[in-house]
Amino acid sequence: MEQRQAEQEAAEQQQAEQAQTQQVSTGGNAASVAHSVAAGKSYVYGGNSATAVDCSAFAQQFMKAYKGKSLPRTAAAQMSAGTQVSNPQPGDLVFFNGGSHVGVYIGNGQMVDALNPSAGVGQRSVSYVHGTVDGYFRY
Repeated sequence: MEQRQAEQEAAEQQQAEQAQTQQVSTGGNAASVAHSVAAGKSYVYGGNSATAVDCSAFAQQFMKAYKGKSLPRTAAAQMSAGTQVSNPQPGDLVFFNGGSHVGVYIGNGQMVDALNPSAGVGQRSVSYVHGTVDGYFRY
C-alpha cells in the first residue's frame, strides 16, 4: 500500500514538472501561470507536491513555471534571494510579516497565494493578509 502511494506521488510530481516545463516554453502572463500552478492544489503546511503546497512551495513552483528559476524553500530565504523593487510588476513576489508569508503579485493589488487550510490556494487582494507588507521582490 505504501509503495503504491509513493508511486502515485512520484507520478503526480512528474506531471507537475512536465506542466511547469511546458509553461516555461510557452510563456504566458504572470496571472495565467499563477492560476495554472494553483489549479487543483490545496494548502498543507510544509506541502510541496502537485496537489498540496504551502506559501513558499507555491512561490517556488510559480517561479519555476514562469521564469524557469529555482528559489529557496522558505519564504524568508526567498525574500533574501530577491531584489526589492518599489514599482511591483506582475510576476514579482510579495512578502509579509517579516518573511513569514509570500504571494505572487499579479497586478492591480491582487496576488495568488497559498494562505492557510481554510482560505486555500487562490487569488485575493494583497491587503487581505493581516499584518505588514515587507515589500515586493523580483528574481
